[in-house]
Amino acid sequence: MKEVVSCAECRSYNRGEVEAAVRKALDALGGISSFIRPGSRVLLKPNLLQGLPPERCVTTHPEVVRAVSRICRDLGCRVTIADSPGGGIRYTPANLRRLYAAAGYDAVARDTGAELSTTTGYRIVPHPAGRMAKSFPVITSALEADHIIVISKAKTHLWTLYSGSVKNLFGILPGLEKPMHHARFQDPDHFAGMILDLNDLVRPSLQIMDAVMVMEGDGPSSGTPRFLGAILAGRNATAVDLTTCRMMGIPIADVSTLKAARERGLPGSGPDQVSVIGNAPEALQGHGVRLPSTYQGPGRGMQPNLLLALLHRFGGVYAPYPTILPDRCMHCGRCALICPAGALTLEDGIPHIRREGCIRCYCCHEICPAGSIAIRPGPVRRLVTRISGLS
Repeated sequence: MKEVVSCAECRSYNRGEVEAAVRKALDALGGISSFIRPGSRVLLKPNLLQGLPPERCVTTHPEVVRAVSRICRDLGCRVTIADSPGGGIRYTPANLRRLYAAAGYDAVARDTGAELSTTTGYRIVPHPAGRMAKSFPVITSALEADHIIVISKAKTHLWTLYSGSVKNLFGILPGLEKPMHHARFQDPDHFAGMILDLNDLVRPSLQIMDAVMVMEGDGPSSGTPRFLGAILAGRNATAVDLTTCRMMGIPIADVSTLKAARERGLPGSGPDQVSVIGNAPEALQGHGVRLPSTYQGPGRGMQPNLLLALLHRFGGVYAPYPTILPDRCMHCGRCALICPAGALTLEDGIPHIRREGCIRCYCCHEICPAGSIAIRPGPVRRLVTRISGLS
């Protein structure tokens, strides 16, 4: 069975036009009640990033968030808007309030009766089925919701080529956990696999894509706006991303999350697995967006980027490493077998971790039956924890 993606034309951010387009996209899929239970607790997860003004095209436009909030409120739902910002911004209530206001979400909450979450708590949630990561720190607002609606912004990306529905969920990781995960998963394919694991753990109920104005060039925050004129909706994040990439003219074979989804055989990861209803993507598609300057061409991947190098370096000193406790080791070799990066080997039956190859997925720690692999924070993490209050 094909994954269905609904596409509705929307030529401006006029409030009435946006709400009409969102309703049209949802009605084509059976309406909001096909995804959301009436009276339930709903988390709206926009792309907040650095909380920049809507005209910058960095964040999900507030009129799209407003439309989804109104539709959910009409269903009698308790609506919360929440995200954890990126860009190295401290995850504090004061910063959240400031960023929500800059992005226009405070007015959305006030006008629609939604709640803006300034809670900074989180919990480590195990995910035994994960291929790249066996657990995730997830913000409290996401854990307390009955349904999560991901409202993304379609953008190019310097490292992953494209950022949309699948990657937007990365924002439910709190604060400094983001650079830590960038450090753990420095290879784009490993990072994409981790993001797919996160989506599999959380399983949002609905995906909405703001593609009225998209970002081209050096996204996700330094590109330029480009008109596309569409609102997309669907249950499957991969299918929504694949459809959006087709509309933007982004080569789907080189988008790391789509590539990882195809390798896993996930539904909606190929054009023949997606059915688009409503306005056909070809009817709205232009000549293709300008791709990031780091894109090296079909099949050649992305060039290294200074910002990501800094994220990797910071995360590398912040992230805790697995440490072998030889006295407890049973010499079973399970840790070496499960290591996805091949950074753990056995030397005379004793596990040895090659730190420069370790992606800090902690699979070895999860699989060890003897508790002989400990996860220990380094001095930088202890210092940051003491200063920021994060753990």
